[in-house]
Amino acid sequence: MMVFPRRVTMMAAMSTLVPKKTTPPLDPTVRNKALGLLVERHGAALHNERFELDARREDGDVIVRLVLRSDNRTHVYTMEAVVLREKYPGLSEAQAVDISLDFLDWYVGEYLREERDAFLPLDFKPHVLGDIELMARGELRNEFLDDAADAWLRGERPDVVTQWKELRRRN
Repeated sequence: MMVFPRRVTMMAAMSTLVPKKTTPPLDPTVRNKALGLLVERHGAALHNERFELDARREDGDVIVRLVLRSDNRTHVYTMEAVVLREKYPGLSEAQAVDISLDFLDWYVGEYLREERDAFLPLDFKPHVLGDIELMARGELRNEFLDDAADAWLRGERPDVVTQWKELRRRN
């Protein structure tokens, strides 16, 4: 006699294909309030720049990403911070996000105070904020030149010099 496994209904099988609704790792209200505080605290040091803030879940942790982007895209500094919750099992996800936000706020202050010469490492490295160790990294890019290089590789020959002079003239 053959024994067949219990039949899985079509709806049950499809339920694994339909993404489950989850709350965003960074509540939009918290995000907007944090952006407002960043501008309030550091806005005087910005020069035709803006902050962008988001977060993503990865391996059970929430990585908070703060971008300082110039309007002309010649200065795009991406900073990320994450509290590894396996080290701090008592921390909720929201608390881990708050700590990451506090670190990024503190770091931006240091970065601007040091005349934009205090960079986070390219790879995640440990940093300590109070009694919590978190991981942070950063990357500085010039998206204007990246786009020009991509165009060059596609065989296009953009007039980068003229565009660059125009960007500098506007700022």
